[in-house]
Formats: sequence, C-alpha cells, structure tokens
Amino acid sequence: MRAYHEKRHYGSDLPISVLQLHNFSFLAHWHNDVELIYVKKGEIRVGINSENWLLKTGDLAVCSSGDIHYYDGRDLESEIILVIFNPRLIGSPSGWPGDVHLVSPVIKNAEEPGGSREKLTAQAAILIERMLAEVSEKPKYYDTLLVGLLYELGGSILRFAPTEPIDPRRNRRLGSGRQAMREVLDYLEAQCFRPITLEEAARQAHMSVYHFSRTFKSTTGMSLTAYLNSIRIDKAEELIRTTELTMLDIALECGFTNVRTFNRAFRQFRGRAPSSLR
Repeated sequence: MRAYHEKRHYGSDLPISVLQLHNFSFLAHWHNDVELIYVKKGEIRVGINSENWLLKTGDLAVCSSGDIHYYDGRDLESEIILVIFNPRLIGSPSGWPGDVHLVSPVIKNAEEPGGSREKLTAQAAILIERMLAEVSEKPKYYDTLLVGLLYELGGSILRFAPTEPIDPRRNRRLGSGRQAMREVLDYLEAQCFRPITLEEAARQAHMSVYHFSRTFKSTTGMSLTAYLNSIRIDKAEELIRTTELTMLDIALECGFTNVRTFNRAFRQFRGRAPSSLR
C-alpha cells in the first residue's frame, strides 16, 4: 500500500495504464489522472473522497481528477482491472468529465437489472477487457485502437450513467475540503518520520480535532495512527530490502519510537516479522 499525491509515470509516450490486479489494497492517494475501476470478479472495498462502497462483480467506479481514493482488499477475494489515463488523451486536459458531474462515481451492476446501468457495465466490461488485451499483447497500431476504445468507454459512461450540471458554488465548497485533505496527505507523507499528533494534523487542515478525525477516517478508511503506520511500514520495507541498516536504525528512521512498536506494526500490516525480509 502506498500513499500521497501520486505523480504517474507511464512506460511509453501514451499516457494510459491498464492493469489487472488480484486482492488489491492501496492507501488513500490522489492524482490528476482519471482512474476507472472494473470489478471482474469478487468483492473489494473502495473509497472515493468521503464515501466508500463494497464493489462486487460487474461494478464500475470512476475517480475523476483530484479525487482522493483508496482500495481495501483485505479479507476479500477480487480481480479488478484499473484503467488510468491522462484526460488530455481524450481531449479533456482540464479534467474528465469536463462539463457535467457524475451523480455517483459508482455504477452498480445489479441495481437496475435490464436497465441502462446494467447495459453500461456490460459494455464497459467488453471495452476494458479489449483494452487490457491490447496493452498486454501490443499488436500493430494498438495505441491507436486503445485511444479509440477509451473514447468509446468514456462516451458510454456519459450516455448511460446519471449526470447533473456542474454547480460552481457546490464545486468550490467540495473542492476546498478536498484540497485541505490532499494537503494533509502530502504533509503526512513528508513528515511521517517523526511523531505527528491528531491536533497537529487538524491544524494543517484548518479543522477542529473532532471534525478532522471524522473527515480523515471517512476519506482514507482508517485512523490517523493507522495511516501513518502504513506509510512508515512502506518506507521501512524499502530500507530493509535495499540497505544494511539495523532494525533499530530502520525503526527510528521511519518514525517508530522503538523496535517493539515497529515489529508490532509490521506484523499487523504485513503478517510477518520485518526480519523475515532478510
């Protein structure tokens, strides 16, 4: 699980990634690119901004530019396909969808049997599977076909998913709150090597402790302490694999006060002792 403001780097000049993932988990993060989630089978918990859902087979979700989102596949079985792309690829450099707002970022497959949403998820499944095949096999002119499939997928979402006109005042209000949380996530990533209290994090967000605690939990799916420990464990795992530092040095370097606390947190998030990586 990784955190923070993700600045995506694509493996080619084509700014799109199509990934199939098993039992995926990923800490709350945000980026300017659009992210589409299709559940091929099973179940996965997904949070987008301050809401969360249990997505099931056939469900589709859309993370627009700047949305804070996370994945929690713990204790669940799932196969998902992620389509992540820069919106300029389909002519929307300032974000997609540009002139309307999706009523909900989640399109549930089973909510409307035989209706427009079921038609959308069925069509999305075909298009996303084709996109995955094109990226995996890279046949001749796959990049041209990939962009065409993306246009068709985007058009299908806008045709069949409920949308509403953009309300500038509502957007400003929501945008302000999301910006505050994005700044907090960046702050935690930069400062996680030292103790950070709930009061300090709340000040960064310009919120009361009570309001911040509730907002942070609904946005990230976990408490501030758990979120910080997740970031610290990610950093510790990298140091264990790439350096010869002692476990004590690694624990202190990553913001833990002692080895015992470090070992306990590592077992909680990785299910094994940190020493098992060496």
